[in-house]
Amino acid sequence: MAVCMSVDSSVHPHCDPSCSDGRSIRRNRQLFCLATFFYWTSLYLYVPILPVYAESVVGTMSMVGVVIASYALPQLLLRIPVGLYFDSVSRRKPLIALSLLTCVAGAVGLAVAGGGWSLALARASTGVGAAGWVAFTVFFTRYYAVGESSRAIGTINAVNQVALVVATGSGGLIAEAGGYTAAFYGAAALGICGLVVLAFVREPLADVGAIVRHQFVRVASSPLLIASAVMAILLQFANFASVFGFVPVYGARIGASSSQLGAITMLTLGGAAVAAYTSVRLADRIGYSRALIVGAGVLGLSLLLVPHTRVPAELAAVQLVSGFGRGCLATLLMVLSIRSAPPGARATAMGVYQAVYAAGMMAGPMVSGLIADTTGLSTVFVVSAGMSFGIGLLARHPLIRRA
Repeated sequence: MAVCMSVDSSVHPHCDPSCSDGRSIRRNRQLFCLATFFYWTSLYLYVPILPVYAESVVGTMSMVGVVIASYALPQLLLRIPVGLYFDSVSRRKPLIALSLLTCVAGAVGLAVAGGGWSLALARASTGVGAAGWVAFTVFFTRYYAVGESSRAIGTINAVNQVALVVATGSGGLIAEAGGYTAAFYGAAALGICGLVVLAFVREPLADVGAIVRHQFVRVASSPLLIASAVMAILLQFANFASVFGFVPVYGARIGASSSQLGAITMLTLGGAAVAAYTSVRLADRIGYSRALIVGAGVLGLSLLLVPHTRVPAELAAVQLVSGFGRGCLATLLMVLSIRSAPPGARATAMGVYQAVYAAGMMAGPMVSGLIADTTGLSTVFVVSAGMSFGIGLLARHPLIRRA
C-alpha cells in the first residue's frame, strides 16, 4: 500500500485515499531520512583520510587524483540510466536498496585493496552506489505535494550534509584509533544499518513515466537543466579538487593529524548543512540568481585563502566559511534542475543533471593531481576558486534570473 500525502488527495495528488491521517507520511519521511543518513555516512566516513591513505599507497599526486576521480566515472555513466529506469517503474525501493549494497561492497573493497588500481576499482564501486542518489532525491519528493518539491529537496539535502558532517568528523577519529581499515569497515557497517531501516519504509505513490524514454531528448535539452548542470560541473570540479581531494593533503602537510583532518572536513560540511537548509529561503527572498552569486563568491574567496593558512586551526576556519558557499550552490542548483521537468520525468532530469556534473567530479581531482605534481598544491586552490567565480558569472544569465 502506498503512503498518503494527507487526507485531502485533491491538495496532495500523491496521496493514497485509504490513509486516514498524516502520521504515516511523517513516519515514512523520518525513516527514509534516517536511511539516507546511513547511506551518506557509509559513503563519506573514510573521505577525510582516503587521499592521505592513497598517497601512502601510490606515492604520486597524479595517481591519488585517479583514485579519487574513479568515484565519479560510474556516476557519469550510470545516473542517466538510473533516472530513466526510476521514472519507468512503479517499485523503486529495490533500486535504493541496491545502491546501499554497493556502498557496502565498495567500502569492504577499500579495506582489502593492496595497490593503486585496486584502490581505484574499490572507489569506483562506491561510485556505483553513489549513482543511486538520483533515486533517493526523487523518491523523497514523492512524499510531498508537487508545489513543495523545493522544500523536499532542501530537507533531503540537509540530511545529506548532516550525514557528511557526522561521517567526516567521526571517520578521522576512527582512523586514528583503529587504523585506516577501521574507517572502511565502519562505513560498510553503516551501509548495512541503512538497509535495515529501509526495510521499514513504505513507498509513496509514483508517477510512472511510460513515455519518458521517447521524451528524453526534450527533457535533457531543457535550457534551465543545461544551465544548472553546467554550473554544477564547475562546482563539483572545485569540490573534488579541494575539500574531497587536496585540502586533506594540504592539511597533512601543515601538521594536521587524522582526527584533525576529519574535524576540518566536518566543519566544511557543517557549514554546507546549514546552507542547504537555509539557501532555498534565501533564494525565495532575493532570487536564485543573486543567491547563487553570493554562494559562488563565498566559496571562491575561501578557496583562495587555503594556501595562505599555516596551521590546522586556520585551515579549519577557512573551510567552515567555504562550506556555506558549497551548500548554498549545491542545493539551489539541484532545485533548479528538477524545476526543468514535469513530475513524471523528474528522476530523468535529475539523472541527467547528476551525470553531467559527475564530469566535474572526475576532472577536478585528475586535473588537480597533474597541477599539484607540476606547479604545486597552491595552484590547485587558485584554479578551483576560478571555477567557483565562473558559477557567479553564469548565474547572472537572464534564464537564471527568471527562475
